[in-house]
Amino acid sequence: MNRALSLIVFFVIALVGVWLSLSMQSGITERRQAELTVLVNEAADRTVERLATHATLLQATDAMFDAAAGAINHSALTRFVHRLETDTRHAGIHGIGFALLPGADQQRARRLINRTYQINPEIGPKTESTWRAPIVYLEPQNDRNLAALGHDLYSDPSVRLAMAEALASAKPRASGPVTLPQEITDDKQPGFLMVMPVFGVRAPDAETTASLPAAGFVFAPFRTGELFAATLWDGHPPMELRVYDKQAPAITLFSTPGFSAASPRKASQTVDIAGRAWVFEGAFAEPEGFEMGKGPLAILLGSMLVAITLAYAVDARIKALAAMRQTQAVSQQALVEKDLMLQEMKHRIKNSIARILAIARQTASTSEGLKEFEDSFFSRLQAMAAAQDVLTRSHWMRADLRALLDKELQQVFGQSLSAASIDGPEVELAERAAQAFGLIFHELATNALKYGHIGEAGSALTIAWRVSGGLGNRTLHFSWAETSDGTVAEPETNGFGTRLIRASIQGELGGTWERSFADGGVHIVITAPLPGPG
Repeated sequence: MNRALSLIVFFVIALVGVWLSLSMQSGITERRQAELTVLVNEAADRTVERLATHATLLQATDAMFDAAAGAINHSALTRFVHRLETDTRHAGIHGIGFALLPGADQQRARRLINRTYQINPEIGPKTESTWRAPIVYLEPQNDRNLAALGHDLYSDPSVRLAMAEALASAKPRASGPVTLPQEITDDKQPGFLMVMPVFGVRAPDAETTASLPAAGFVFAPFRTGELFAATLWDGHPPMELRVYDKQAPAITLFSTPGFSAASPRKASQTVDIAGRAWVFEGAFAEPEGFEMGKGPLAILLGSMLVAITLAYAVDARIKALAAMRQTQAVSQQALVEKDLMLQEMKHRIKNSIARILAIARQTASTSEGLKEFEDSFFSRLQAMAAAQDVLTRSHWMRADLRALLDKELQQVFGQSLSAASIDGPEVELAERAAQAFGLIFHELATNALKYGHIGEAGSALTIAWRVSGGLGNRTLHFSWAETSDGTVAEPETNGFGTRLIRASIQGELGGTWERSFADGGVHIVITAPLPGPG
Protein backbone atom coordinates (compact mmCIF):
# COMPACT_ATOMS: atom_id res chain seq x y z
CA MET A 1 0.00 0.00 0.00
CA ASN A 2 2.81 2.41 0.92
CA ARG A 3 4.67 1.78 -2.31
CA ALA A 4 1.45 1.92 -4.38
CA LEU A 5 0.46 5.36 -3.10
CA SER A 6 3.94 6.73 -3.70
CA LEU A 7 3.84 5.42 -7.26
CA ILE A 8 0.39 6.96 -7.81
CA VAL A 9 1.69 10.35 -6.69
CA PHE A 10 4.74 10.02 -8.91
CA PHE A 11 2.83 8.97 -12.04
CA VAL A 12 0.09 11.59 -11.66
CA ILE A 13 2.56 14.48 -11.44
CA ALA A 14 4.84 12.95 -14.08
CA LEU A 15 1.90 12.58 -16.51
CA VAL A 16 0.91 16.21 -15.94
CA GLY A 17 4.47 17.29 -16.72
CA VAL A 18 4.65 15.11 -19.84
CA TRP A 19 1.33 16.48 -21.07
CA LEU A 20 2.45 20.08 -20.56
CA SER A 21 5.82 19.50 -22.27
CA LEU A 22 4.27 17.67 -25.22
CA SER A 23 1.66 20.40 -25.67
CA MET A 24 4.35 23.07 -25.77
CA GLN A 25 6.53 20.96 -28.08
CA SER A 26 3.58 20.46 -30.45
CA GLY A 27 3.07 24.21 -30.61
CA ILE A 28 6.76 24.78 -31.35
CA THR A 29 6.71 22.12 -34.10
CA GLU A 30 3.64 23.65 -35.76
CA ARG A 31 5.20 27.12 -35.64
CA ARG A 32 8.46 25.88 -37.16
CA GLN A 33 6.56 24.10 -39.95
CA ALA A 34 4.63 27.29 -40.72
CA GLU A 35 7.89 29.27 -40.80
CA LEU A 36 9.39 26.73 -43.22
CA THR A 37 6.36 26.90 -45.53
CA VAL A 38 6.57 30.70 -45.62
CA LEU A 39 10.29 30.59 -46.45
CA VAL A 40 9.78 28.06 -49.28
CA ASN A 41 6.95 30.13 -50.76
CA GLU A 42 9.11 33.24 -50.50
CA ALA A 43 11.98 31.54 -52.37
CA ALA A 44 9.60 30.33 -55.09
CA ASP A 45 7.95 33.75 -55.45
CA ARG A 46 11.31 35.51 -55.73
CA THR A 47 12.42 33.11 -58.46
CA VAL A 48 9.16 33.42 -60.42
CA GLU A 49 9.32 37.20 -60.21
CA ARG A 50 12.94 37.40 -61.39
CA LEU A 51 12.46 34.98 -64.30
CA ALA A 52 9.30 36.82 -65.32
CA THR A 53 11.47 39.93 -65.55
CA HIS A 54 13.98 38.04 -67.70
CA ALA A 55 11.16 36.80 -69.97
CA THR A 56 10.12 40.42 -70.38
CA LEU A 57 13.66 41.23 -71.54
CA LEU A 58 13.29 38.67 -74.36
CA GLN A 59 9.98 40.22 -75.37
CA ALA A 60 11.62 43.65 -75.30
CA THR A 61 14.45 42.33 -77.52
CA ASP A 62 11.88 41.04 -80.03
CA ALA A 63 10.16 44.43 -80.02
CA MET A 64 13.51 46.16 -80.52
CA PHE A 65 14.21 44.04 -83.64
CA ASP A 66 10.76 44.84 -84.97
CA ALA A 67 11.36 48.56 -84.44
CA ALA A 68 14.84 48.49 -86.00
CA ALA A 69 13.62 48.77 -89.64
CA GLY A 70 12.11 45.29 -89.42
CA ALA A 71 15.51 43.57 -89.49
CA ILE A 72 17.74 41.76 -87.04
CA ASN A 73 21.18 43.30 -86.69
CA HIS A 74 24.02 42.88 -84.28
CA SER A 75 24.63 46.57 -83.59
CA ALA A 76 21.10 47.11 -82.31
CA LEU A 77 21.37 44.02 -80.08
CA THR A 78 24.72 45.15 -78.65
CA ARG A 79 23.41 48.63 -77.76
CA PHE A 80 20.25 47.17 -76.25
CA VAL A 81 22.06 44.64 -74.03
CA HIS A 82 24.61 47.23 -72.96
CA ARG A 83 21.83 49.54 -71.77
CA LEU A 84 20.17 46.70 -69.86
CA GLU A 85 23.30 46.32 -67.67
CA THR A 86 22.61 42.61 -67.24
CA ASP A 87 25.64 42.10 -64.98
CA THR A 88 24.23 44.43 -62.30
CA ARG A 89 20.57 45.38 -62.71
CA HIS A 90 19.53 41.96 -64.03
CA ALA A 91 22.00 39.66 -62.29
CA GLY A 92 21.35 35.99 -62.93
CA ILE A 93 20.92 36.16 -66.70
CA HIS A 94 24.08 35.27 -68.67
CA GLY A 95 23.30 37.38 -71.69
CA ILE A 96 20.85 37.74 -74.58
CA GLY A 97 21.47 36.22 -77.99
CA PHE A 98 19.96 35.29 -81.32
CA ALA A 99 19.89 31.80 -82.88
CA LEU A 100 19.36 31.69 -86.65
CA LEU A 101 16.79 29.24 -87.99
CA PRO A 102 18.24 27.93 -91.30
CA GLY A 103 17.91 24.59 -93.00
CA ALA A 104 20.87 22.38 -93.74
CA ASP A 105 22.99 25.34 -94.97
CA GLN A 106 25.60 26.08 -92.26
CA GLN A 107 27.78 28.49 -94.29
CA ARG A 108 25.44 31.43 -93.78
CA ALA A 109 25.67 31.12 -89.98
CA ARG A 110 29.49 30.90 -90.21
CA ARG A 111 29.67 34.05 -92.34
CA LEU A 112 27.54 36.01 -89.86
CA ILE A 113 29.68 34.94 -86.90
CA ASN A 114 32.95 35.61 -88.71
CA ARG A 115 31.84 39.03 -89.92
CA THR A 116 30.62 40.04 -86.45
CA TYR A 117 33.17 38.44 -84.10
CA GLN A 118 36.12 37.65 -86.43
CA ILE A 119 36.08 33.97 -85.46
CA ASN A 120 35.21 30.93 -87.59
CA PRO A 121 33.57 28.32 -85.32
CA GLU A 122 32.17 24.95 -86.28
CA ILE A 123 28.40 24.64 -86.35
CA GLY A 124 27.61 21.77 -84.03
CA PRO A 125 27.18 19.35 -82.59
CA LYS A 126 26.50 17.23 -85.64
CA THR A 127 22.99 15.77 -85.91
CA GLU A 128 20.90 13.98 -88.52
CA SER A 129 18.28 16.75 -88.47
CA THR A 130 17.86 19.02 -91.53
CA TRP A 131 17.02 21.93 -89.21
CA ARG A 132 19.54 23.99 -87.32
CA ALA A 133 19.39 26.84 -84.83
CA PRO A 134 23.02 27.95 -84.43
CA ILE A 135 23.91 30.83 -82.10
CA VAL A 136 25.07 33.73 -84.27
CA TYR A 137 24.80 36.63 -81.79
CA LEU A 138 25.35 36.55 -77.99
CA GLU A 139 25.96 39.64 -75.89
CA PRO A 140 27.68 40.85 -73.78
CA GLN A 141 30.94 39.58 -75.22
CA ASN A 142 33.03 37.52 -72.79
CA ASP A 143 35.00 34.29 -72.95
CA ARG A 144 32.03 32.11 -72.03
CA ASN A 145 29.66 33.69 -74.56
CA LEU A 146 32.24 33.65 -77.36
CA ALA A 147 32.74 29.92 -76.74
CA ALA A 148 28.99 29.37 -77.30
CA LEU A 149 28.88 30.93 -80.80
CA GLY A 150 28.00 28.37 -83.47
CA HIS A 151 26.38 25.98 -80.99
CA ASP A 152 23.23 24.43 -82.49
CA LEU A 153 20.45 24.90 -79.94
CA TYR A 154 18.16 22.69 -82.02
CA SER A 155 20.42 19.70 -81.33
CA ASP A 156 19.34 19.42 -77.69
CA PRO A 157 15.95 17.62 -77.25
CA SER A 158 14.95 19.73 -74.27
CA VAL A 159 15.70 23.02 -76.03
CA ARG A 160 14.05 21.73 -79.22
CA LEU A 161 10.85 21.06 -77.22
CA ALA A 162 10.96 24.56 -75.74
CA MET A 163 11.36 26.02 -79.27
CA ALA A 164 8.33 24.10 -80.52
CA GLU A 165 6.21 25.30 -77.57
CA ALA A 166 7.44 28.87 -78.06
CA LEU A 167 6.52 28.77 -81.79
CA ALA A 168 3.03 27.49 -80.91
CA SER A 169 2.37 30.05 -78.15
CA ALA A 170 4.46 33.00 -79.37
CA LYS A 171 5.64 33.38 -75.76
CA PRO A 172 8.93 32.76 -73.98
CA ARG A 173 9.43 29.14 -72.96
CA ALA A 174 12.07 27.54 -70.75
CA SER A 175 14.02 24.39 -71.52
CA GLY A 176 14.75 21.59 -69.10
CA PRO A 177 18.17 21.29 -67.43
CA VAL A 178 21.03 21.40 -69.98
CA THR A 179 24.79 21.77 -70.01
CA LEU A 180 25.43 25.19 -71.53
CA PRO A 181 28.17 25.57 -74.13
CA GLN A 182 29.45 28.39 -71.90
CA GLU A 183 30.73 25.81 -69.38
CA ILE A 184 34.39 26.06 -70.38
CA THR A 185 35.94 25.99 -66.88
CA ASP A 186 36.06 23.47 -64.04
CA ASP A 187 33.40 25.48 -62.20
CA LYS A 188 30.43 23.90 -63.95
CA GLN A 189 26.81 24.52 -63.04
CA PRO A 190 23.48 23.19 -64.30
CA GLY A 191 21.83 25.51 -66.78
CA PHE A 192 18.72 26.11 -68.85
CA LEU A 193 17.62 28.37 -71.71
CA MET A 194 14.64 30.64 -72.20
CA VAL A 195 13.71 31.02 -75.90
CA MET A 196 11.24 33.13 -77.85
CA PRO A 197 10.58 33.10 -81.63
CA VAL A 198 11.12 36.23 -83.76
CA PHE A 199 8.33 36.66 -86.31
CA GLY A 200 7.83 39.08 -89.21
CA VAL A 201 11.33 40.52 -89.50
CA ARG A 202 14.21 39.86 -91.83
CA ALA A 203 16.87 37.51 -90.60
CA PRO A 204 20.48 38.74 -90.65
CA ASP A 205 22.01 38.75 -94.16
CA ALA A 206 18.59 38.20 -95.75
CA GLU A 207 16.78 40.56 -98.14
CA THR A 208 13.24 39.48 -97.26
CA THR A 209 11.45 37.44 -94.64
CA ALA A 210 11.92 33.76 -95.40
CA SER A 211 9.23 31.13 -95.64
CA LEU A 212 10.46 29.57 -92.40
CA PRO A 213 8.18 29.61 -89.31
CA ALA A 214 10.33 32.40 -87.84
CA ALA A 215 13.55 34.22 -88.55
CA GLY A 216 15.06 32.58 -85.48
CA PHE A 217 14.94 32.79 -81.69
CA VAL A 218 16.04 35.34 -79.18
CA PHE A 219 17.22 33.46 -76.11
CA ALA A 220 18.82 33.88 -72.71
CA PRO A 221 21.14 31.31 -71.10
CA PHE A 222 21.10 30.86 -67.33
CA ARG A 223 23.61 29.24 -64.99
CA THR A 224 21.39 28.19 -62.08
CA GLY A 225 24.01 28.69 -59.38
CA GLU A 226 24.46 32.34 -60.40
CA LEU A 227 20.70 32.79 -60.85
CA PHE A 228 19.79 31.64 -57.35
CA ALA A 229 22.71 33.47 -55.76
CA ALA A 230 21.30 36.69 -57.23
CA THR A 231 17.67 35.81 -56.49
CA LEU A 232 17.64 34.37 -52.98
CA TRP A 233 19.21 35.30 -49.67
CA ASP A 234 22.57 37.01 -49.63
CA GLY A 235 24.85 34.17 -48.55
CA HIS A 236 22.92 33.39 -45.33
CA PRO A 237 19.95 31.14 -46.19
CA PRO A 238 17.48 30.75 -43.28
CA MET A 239 16.79 27.17 -44.40
CA GLU A 240 18.21 24.39 -46.55
CA LEU A 241 16.80 24.45 -50.11
CA ARG A 242 16.74 22.21 -53.18
CA VAL A 243 15.22 23.13 -56.57
CA TYR A 244 14.64 20.71 -59.45
CA ASP A 245 12.65 20.47 -62.68
CA LYS A 246 9.65 18.20 -62.10
CA GLN A 247 10.05 16.71 -65.61
CA ALA A 248 13.73 15.96 -64.92
CA PRO A 249 13.87 15.25 -61.17
CA ALA A 250 17.21 13.47 -61.31
CA ILE A 251 19.03 16.75 -62.06
CA THR A 252 19.22 19.27 -59.23
CA LEU A 253 19.08 22.85 -60.46
CA PHE A 254 20.15 24.30 -57.12
CA SER A 255 20.86 23.01 -53.63
CA THR A 256 22.32 24.46 -50.44
CA PRO A 257 25.22 22.41 -49.03
CA GLY A 258 23.30 21.16 -46.00
CA PHE A 259 20.11 20.02 -47.74
CA SER A 260 19.09 16.44 -47.02
CA ALA A 261 16.08 14.65 -48.53
CA ALA A 262 15.81 12.71 -45.25
CA SER A 263 15.24 15.84 -43.16
CA PRO A 264 12.43 15.30 -40.64
CA ARG A 265 10.73 18.64 -41.39
CA LYS A 266 10.21 19.69 -45.01
CA ALA A 267 7.91 21.84 -47.14
CA SER A 268 7.59 22.07 -50.92
CA GLN A 269 6.09 24.36 -53.52
CA THR A 270 5.66 23.78 -57.30
CA VAL A 271 5.63 26.82 -59.61
CA ASP A 272 5.45 27.42 -63.36
CA ILE A 273 8.66 28.77 -64.90
CA ALA A 274 7.88 29.67 -68.53
CA GLY A 275 6.10 26.39 -69.19
CA ARG A 276 8.25 24.19 -66.91
CA ALA A 277 7.23 22.94 -63.45
CA TRP A 278 9.93 23.66 -60.88
CA VAL A 279 9.76 22.14 -57.41
CA PHE A 280 11.15 24.04 -54.40
CA GLU A 281 11.87 21.81 -51.40
CA GLY A 282 12.83 23.46 -48.12
CA ALA A 283 14.08 21.87 -44.90
CA PHE A 284 15.51 22.95 -41.58
CA ALA A 285 18.93 21.51 -40.73
CA GLU A 286 17.82 19.51 -37.68
CA PRO A 287 18.81 16.01 -36.56
CA GLU A 288 16.49 13.12 -37.33
CA GLY A 289 14.07 11.95 -34.70
CA PHE A 290 12.39 13.79 -31.85
CA GLU A 291 14.07 16.89 -30.52
CA MET A 292 12.59 18.70 -27.55
CA GLY A 293 12.94 22.46 -27.18
CA LYS A 294 14.32 24.13 -24.06
CA GLY A 295 10.91 25.18 -22.73
CA PRO A 296 9.24 21.76 -22.97
CA LEU A 297 12.39 20.10 -21.60
CA ALA A 298 12.43 22.47 -18.63
CA ILE A 299 8.79 21.65 -17.82
CA LEU A 300 9.41 17.91 -18.18
CA LEU A 301 12.51 17.92 -15.95
CA GLY A 302 10.83 20.17 -13.40
CA SER A 303 7.74 17.96 -13.16
CA MET A 304 9.90 14.85 -12.80
CA LEU A 305 11.85 16.51 -9.97
CA VAL A 306 8.63 17.42 -8.16
CA ALA A 307 7.16 13.95 -8.78
CA ILE A 308 10.22 12.20 -7.30
CA THR A 309 10.37 14.57 -4.31
CA LEU A 310 6.69 14.26 -3.46
CA ALA A 311 6.70 10.50 -3.97
CA TYR A 312 9.65 10.23 -1.58
CA ALA A 313 7.93 12.53 0.93
CA VAL A 314 4.67 10.55 0.75
CA ASP A 315 6.52 7.28 1.18
CA ALA A 316 8.42 8.67 4.18
CA ARG A 317 5.24 10.06 5.71
CA ILE A 318 3.40 6.73 5.38
CA LYS A 319 6.31 4.84 6.94
CA ALA A 320 6.37 7.31 9.83
CA LEU A 321 2.66 6.80 10.40
CA ALA A 322 3.10 3.03 10.37
CA ALA A 323 5.91 3.25 12.95
CA MET A 324 3.82 5.51 15.14
CA ARG A 325 0.86 3.12 15.01
CA GLN A 326 3.12 0.25 16.14
CA THR A 327 4.44 2.15 19.21
CA GLN A 328 1.18 3.72 20.42
CA ALA A 329 -1.64 1.99 22.14
CA VAL A 330 -4.76 1.40 20.12
CA SER A 331 -7.20 4.06 21.30
CA GLN A 332 -9.88 6.31 19.99
CA GLN A 333 -7.46 9.26 20.03
CA ALA A 334 -4.97 7.30 17.89
CA LEU A 335 -7.70 6.51 15.34
CA VAL A 336 -8.71 10.18 15.16
CA GLU A 337 -5.10 11.26 14.69
CA LYS A 338 -4.52 8.69 11.97
CA ASP A 339 -7.63 9.76 10.06
CA LEU A 340 -6.66 13.40 10.37
CA MET A 341 -3.13 12.79 9.09
CA LEU A 342 -4.32 10.73 6.13
CA GLN A 343 -6.81 13.44 5.15
CA GLU A 344 -4.09 16.04 5.49
CA MET A 345 -1.77 14.03 3.28
CA LYS A 346 -4.41 13.67 0.53
CA HIS A 347 -5.33 17.32 0.87
CA ARG A 348 -1.67 18.33 0.62
CA ILE A 349 -1.05 16.18 -2.48
CA LYS A 350 -4.12 17.65 -4.18
CA ASN A 351 -3.03 21.20 -3.34
CA SER A 352 0.53 20.49 -4.52
CA ILE A 353 -0.64 19.23 -7.93
CA ALA A 354 -3.04 22.16 -8.32
CA ARG A 355 -0.28 24.58 -7.28
CA ILE A 356 2.15 23.18 -9.87
CA LEU A 357 -0.38 23.72 -12.65
CA ALA A 358 -1.27 27.20 -11.34
CA ILE A 359 2.40 28.17 -11.10
CA ALA A 360 3.00 27.01 -14.70
CA ARG A 361 0.02 28.96 -16.03
CA GLN A 362 0.70 32.12 -13.99
CA THR A 363 4.40 32.11 -14.82
CA ALA A 364 3.71 31.62 -18.55
CA SER A 365 1.13 34.44 -18.60
CA THR A 366 3.47 36.97 -16.92
CA SER A 367 6.76 35.99 -18.58
CA GLU A 368 7.98 38.03 -21.53
CA GLY A 369 10.17 35.27 -22.93
CA LEU A 370 11.30 31.68 -22.58
CA LYS A 371 14.34 32.55 -20.41
CA GLU A 372 12.21 34.48 -17.90
CA PHE A 373 9.70 31.62 -17.80
CA GLU A 374 12.46 29.03 -17.12
CA ASP A 375 13.99 31.07 -14.28
CA SER A 376 10.67 31.82 -12.52
CA PHE A 377 9.21 28.33 -12.95
CA PHE A 378 12.34 26.48 -11.76
CA SER A 379 12.76 28.78 -8.72
CA ARG A 380 9.23 28.03 -7.57
CA LEU A 381 9.58 24.28 -8.10
CA GLN A 382 12.87 24.27 -6.16
CA ALA A 383 11.20 26.18 -3.28
CA MET A 384 8.45 23.53 -3.11
CA ALA A 385 10.99 20.70 -3.10
CA ALA A 386 13.08 22.35 -0.34
CA ALA A 387 10.02 22.93 1.88
CA GLN A 388 8.88 19.33 1.42
CA ASP A 389 12.32 18.13 2.46
CA VAL A 390 12.18 20.24 5.66
CA LEU A 391 8.81 18.74 6.58
CA THR A 392 10.13 15.21 5.95
CA ARG A 393 13.23 15.77 8.12
CA SER A 394 11.10 17.23 10.95
CA HIS A 395 10.07 13.69 11.90
CA TRP A 396 13.41 13.12 13.57
CA MET A 397 14.99 16.61 13.96
CA ARG A 398 14.24 19.80 15.86
CA ALA A 399 13.34 22.76 13.67
CA ASP A 400 13.66 26.52 13.92
CA LEU A 401 10.26 28.26 13.82
CA ARG A 402 11.38 31.08 11.53
CA ALA A 403 13.11 28.67 9.08
CA LEU A 404 9.97 26.53 8.95
CA LEU A 405 7.83 29.66 8.36
CA ASP A 406 10.17 30.98 5.63
CA LYS A 407 10.11 27.66 3.77
CA GLU A 408 6.31 27.48 3.79
CA LEU A 409 5.92 31.12 2.67
CA GLN A 410 8.43 30.57 -0.11
CA GLN A 411 6.65 27.36 -1.11
CA VAL A 412 3.31 29.16 -1.51
CA PHE A 413 4.33 32.64 -2.70
CA GLY A 414 7.71 32.02 -4.36
CA GLN A 415 9.80 35.21 -4.59
CA SER A 416 6.80 37.51 -5.09
CA LEU A 417 5.91 38.21 -1.39
CA SER A 418 7.81 41.47 -0.81
CA ALA A 419 5.20 43.11 1.46
CA ALA A 420 5.54 40.64 4.37
CA SER A 421 6.75 41.83 7.77
CA ILE A 422 8.21 39.05 9.95
CA ASP A 423 9.53 39.67 13.48
CA GLY A 424 10.25 37.39 16.43
CA PRO A 425 13.02 35.78 18.50
CA GLU A 426 14.69 32.46 17.77
CA VAL A 427 12.44 29.58 18.82
CA GLU A 428 13.41 25.92 18.49
CA LEU A 429 10.51 23.50 18.12
CA ALA A 430 10.44 19.87 19.19
CA GLU A 431 9.45 17.17 16.72
CA ARG A 432 5.71 17.19 17.47
CA ALA A 433 5.47 20.98 17.58
CA ALA A 434 7.44 21.28 14.32
CA GLN A 435 5.01 18.96 12.56
CA ALA A 436 2.01 20.88 13.90
CA PHE A 437 3.36 24.33 13.04
CA GLY A 438 4.41 23.11 9.58
CA LEU A 439 0.80 22.15 8.87
CA ILE A 440 -0.55 25.38 10.43
CA PHE A 441 1.81 27.62 8.39
CA HIS A 442 0.97 25.74 5.21
CA GLU A 443 -2.79 26.16 5.68
CA LEU A 444 -2.52 29.85 6.74
CA ALA A 445 -0.33 30.72 3.74
CA THR A 446 -2.53 28.78 1.32
CA ASN A 447 -5.66 30.51 2.62
CA ALA A 448 -3.93 33.91 2.42
CA LEU A 449 -3.09 33.27 -1.24
CA LYS A 450 -6.51 31.87 -2.13
CA TYR A 451 -8.86 34.12 -0.14
CA GLY A 452 -6.88 36.98 1.40
CA HIS A 453 -5.42 38.42 -1.86
CA ILE A 454 -1.94 38.38 -0.28
CA GLY A 455 0.74 38.83 -2.92
CA GLU A 456 -1.39 41.29 -4.94
CA ALA A 457 -1.02 45.07 -5.10
CA GLY A 458 -2.23 46.81 -1.95
CA SER A 459 -1.85 43.73 0.28
CA ALA A 460 0.33 43.19 3.36
CA LEU A 461 1.13 40.31 5.70
CA THR A 462 2.39 41.00 9.25
CA ILE A 463 3.74 38.07 11.29
CA ALA A 464 5.15 38.42 14.81
CA TRP A 465 5.72 36.21 17.85
CA ARG A 466 7.11 36.43 21.38
CA VAL A 467 7.83 34.04 24.22
CA SER A 468 6.73 34.63 27.82
CA GLY A 469 7.50 32.75 31.08
CA GLY A 470 10.62 31.03 32.34
CA LEU A 471 12.39 27.73 31.79
CA GLY A 472 9.92 24.86 31.99
CA ASN A 473 6.91 27.20 31.82
CA ARG A 474 7.28 29.07 28.55
CA THR A 475 4.38 30.17 26.28
CA LEU A 476 4.50 31.13 22.60
CA HIS A 477 2.28 34.02 21.44
CA PHE A 478 2.03 33.97 17.63
CA SER A 479 0.23 36.67 15.58
CA TRP A 480 -0.75 36.45 11.87
CA ALA A 481 -2.42 39.56 10.33
CA GLU A 482 -3.54 39.96 6.69
CA THR A 483 -4.68 43.21 5.06
CA SER A 484 -5.58 43.88 1.41
CA ASP A 485 -7.70 46.06 -0.85
CA GLY A 486 -9.98 43.09 -1.57
CA THR A 487 -13.00 41.97 0.40
CA VAL A 488 -12.36 39.17 2.91
CA ALA A 489 -15.54 37.68 4.38
CA GLU A 490 -15.86 35.23 7.25
CA PRO A 491 -16.64 31.77 5.80
CA GLU A 492 -20.07 30.37 6.54
CA THR A 493 -18.68 26.89 7.23
CA ASN A 494 -15.31 25.58 8.35
CA GLY A 495 -13.48 23.57 5.70
CA PHE A 496 -10.90 20.87 6.18
CA GLY A 497 -8.08 23.43 6.40
CA THR A 498 -9.71 25.24 9.34
CA ARG A 499 -10.43 21.94 11.09
CA LEU A 500 -6.83 20.89 10.55
CA ILE A 501 -5.53 24.15 12.08
CA ARG A 502 -7.82 23.80 15.12
CA ALA A 503 -6.90 20.14 15.62
CA SER A 504 -3.17 20.91 15.34
CA ILE A 505 -3.34 23.76 17.86
CA GLN A 506 -5.59 22.08 20.41
CA GLY A 507 -4.60 18.43 19.96
CA GLU A 508 -0.89 18.63 19.09
CA LEU A 509 0.19 21.89 20.79
CA GLY A 510 -2.33 21.98 23.67
CA GLY A 511 -2.97 25.65 22.90
CA THR A 512 -5.73 28.05 21.86
CA TRP A 513 -6.41 30.32 18.89
CA GLU A 514 -8.56 33.34 18.09
CA ARG A 515 -9.59 34.47 14.63
CA SER A 516 -11.26 37.81 13.83
CA PHE A 517 -12.36 39.29 10.49
CA ALA A 518 -12.44 42.98 9.57
CA ASP A 519 -12.80 44.96 6.33
CA GLY A 520 -10.01 43.85 4.07
CA GLY A 521 -8.29 41.39 6.39
CA VAL A 522 -8.15 38.69 9.02
CA HIS A 523 -6.20 38.51 12.31
CA ILE A 524 -5.23 35.20 13.96
CA VAL A 525 -3.59 34.84 17.40
CA ILE A 526 -2.19 31.45 18.53
CA THR A 527 -1.16 30.81 22.14
CA ALA A 528 0.61 27.53 22.97
CA PRO A 529 3.02 26.15 25.61
CA LEU A 530 6.63 25.47 24.59
CA PRO A 531 8.04 22.30 26.17
CA GLY A 532 11.75 21.61 26.07
CA PRO A 533 14.72 24.00 25.67
CA GLY A 534 14.33 27.32 23.83
